[in-house]
Amino acid sequence: MTAKLTSELIDKLLSVDSPTVSNAIETFQVRSRREGYMGPQIQCRFPDLGPVVGYVTTGTIVEYDEKYPPDPKERFKWIESIANSPKPVICVIKDTCHRKGWSSHWGEILGTQVQVLGAVGIITDGAVRDLEALHSMGMKVWSEHVVVSHGHIDLGLANIPVEVGGLVVKPGDVLHADINGVVSIPPEVLDRMPEAIDGILNRERQIIGELREKGYDLETHRREIEH
Repeated sequence: MTAKLTSELIDKLLSVDSPTVSNAIETFQVRSRREGYMGPQIQCRFPDLGPVVGYVTTGTIVEYDEKYPPDPKERFKWIESIANSPKPVICVIKDTCHRKGWSSHWGEILGTQVQVLGAVGIITDGAVRDLEALHSMGMKVWSEHVVVSHGHIDLGLANIPVEVGGLVVKPGDVLHADINGVVSIPPEVLDRMPEAIDGILNRERQIIGELREKGYDLETHRREIEH
């Protein structure tokens, strides 16, 4: 793992929204503007809790016949990966059930378990439940679905690349998420993000300040695009 989140960098990243993080990444030209973020189906459940940043741990969930549950070793492998990951942790879970979103992997008990292990966020293309409890414990949550039952599901595979919301994430990746969505920060630019963020904020302040002070000069804009 090459990406390192220092306490100062975490504070800086948490001080801005995800679109600003996305704009800052664009300045490095390391990927297409169409890549590196999750799609609109992944919804922030608790906007008031603010943004989150952390290292990814991954897993998939699968449905099973209650008479023949899956091997619990894979579930332990996933729990162990959270315990052993650098902190803070964001748990990313891929729903591979045949009725996607109809069974919730996430609720109050599992949310508490992973929080005690150092997780600060949950992201899934499946379902969550116990929203009031998750909110009260301060767990930041993004999901595609909300549902009442846990059904019969368990961990399928742990610590593997997964695609959630159109974004392929790997264990150890760094994500930033807020009410606007989820964006992945490339490890090769992570330590340069503070300067890039400041550049974006300064430029936006300048543009907005000039618009507020001077208004929009249509004729000047017209001359600019005609030359």
